[in-house]
Amino acid sequence: MHKMVADRTQSAYDRWSGIYDHDPNPQTALEQATVVELVSPSREDRILDAACGTGRYCGLFRERGAEVVGLDFSEGMLGIARNRFPDIQFHQADLRLPLPFPDGAFSKVNCAQALKHLSDVRPALREFARVVIPGGTVTFSVTHPDMTWQDYELSFSPSFILSAESDIHPHRFCDYFEAVTMAGLSLAEFRQVPVDERIKNHLTVESFEKVKGRYQIAVFHLAKPDGKQQRPGAS
Repeated sequence: MHKMVADRTQSAYDRWSGIYDHDPNPQTALEQATVVELVSPSREDRILDAACGTGRYCGLFRERGAEVVGLDFSEGMLGIARNRFPDIQFHQADLRLPLPFPDGAFSKVNCAQALKHLSDVRPALREFARVVIPGGTVTFSVTHPDMTWQDYELSFSPSFILSAESDIHPHRFCDYFEAVTMAGLSLAEFRQVPVDERIKNHLTVESFEKVKGRYQIAVFHLAKPDGKQQRPGAS
């Protein structure tokens, strides 16, 4: 097992873990249906949920019959996840380091809202590509790089402000696409998720009317080549 790099972001998630499942989260509320649809978990799948937090997506994927393995760097988050899902395997690991799995260990990888904490997303994308089988997929969600927060006002006072407690790196589209290409993956589908009725109650009435329709989430669904080369002239 590789040594973890402890930092303020890891400590922030440890502190947040106790209330994480009870805090209203506009990001998750907006993206969840799209992420699950693109990952498309099935009984044939073994899925790595990288940066699994308290296991939200692990549970959703397992409900659809997939075998799931969760990974996170926060022991606080993992403690909650293990209590919620004692039959799911969870690992503590850092996405900045090589993952503790052999090549091709999974049919799919999911990573939700975590790459913003990495100063360089390329190593993580390379590792996702390594541990997924040829023909497998990698799905990751991020805050939309073009999202502007002007007039975006929550209807509640959050008990934990992640942007104030952790390191967040505002990556551009070119950063993600460069990392995807360098990892040897290809873009199979791309979704932009706008502010809509799903988070209407998260925002003040005035704010929702101003920001609805604004893209808040970007979801990348990537494919790893299956290694099969088409014969010349084949259709």
